[in-house]
Amino acid sequence: DVRAGELMFDSFPYNFEALYVHVVKEIPETHGYSPERWRDKGLKPCFFRTYPEAALDAAKRDPPLIRVVGLQRVCKDAVDDFDHLNPKKWPSVRHKHNRLSELNQSIWEANRFLESQNMEPVELIKADQLWSIGQQVRTPYGIGVILSFEPEF
Repeated sequence: DVRAGELMFDSFPYNFEALYVHVVKEIPETHGYSPERWRDKGLKPCFFRTYPEAALDAAKRDPPLIRVVGLQRVCKDAVDDFDHLNPKKWPSVRHKHNRLSELNQSIWEANRFLESQNMEPVELIKADQLWSIGQQVRTPYGIGVILSFEPEF
């Protein structure tokens, strides 16, 4: 993706607005990764992990590539999509929690921008409560008791 985007930039620099690259492995391991070469030619790819993150970049550009209401819609759709994923498809509870935290962080950042533009923020994804209030749990630090639960990070 990165190398193809760079070739498009090289061929059509005046018609090229932005390069968005979905991060699936460490950025320096990306095929064609060359920040020095990109800096020399003025290419500034946006590496993103979540669609709200990419949409936020697009909405903040000058001129913007999407409207603020488009950013809001991308965030709402990301929450809706996450909520409708089949729970059995997650490799582990930890993996689901990590993706939820990552997505909520992106939506939180987008919400800061939405609020600065007098737009309604998007509700964050609620975490599942794994233990009951009052339940004893064993932790690396010893035995504890669940006193409360906050479904948002």
